[in-house]
Amino acid sequence: MMKGTRFYKLIIIALVAMNIGTLAYFQLTKPPHPPKPNHGDLGRQLKLKDDSKSKVDALEKQHHKDKKVLIHRDHDLHRKLFNRIGTDKPTHVLLNQIAKNKEEIESMTFIFFDDVAEYCNEKQKKKLIQFVQKRLNRIRPGPPHPRR
Repeated sequence: MMKGTRFYKLIIIALVAMNIGTLAYFQLTKPPHPPKPNHGDLGRQLKLKDDSKSKVDALEKQHHKDKKVLIHRDHDLHRKLFNRIGTDKPTHVLLNQIAKNKEEIESMTFIFFDDVAEYCNEKQKKKLIQFVQKRLNRIRPGPPHPRR
């Protein structure tokens, strides 16, 4: 009987060691996170060179920083708006602020791409327009879901 329990203890220890080893392997060999899409790679995608690429990279970095602030503001304004559901508090001021913030986001995005175009030749401008169109297709709402 003593030999049987000793055998099972050794098997359990071996299985625990194998599980720990497997988990350690997966944890230590994780591939690095891929870069966030569209962060710092517009200049590379447009095949800009030297000074033009570094200027566009700087514009892109600043654009994302500024846009992030506006997106946070949008989220905060929407939270405040929807907290008024079921109350008699007026919403027109918040709705106007949301519209103004959205307009600011759209305007700054257009200005950013317009500024980038200044560093592009004709072929790169066509690529830039394709890049923008591709992004527009992503944000366009899809067809309505059929009713069941």
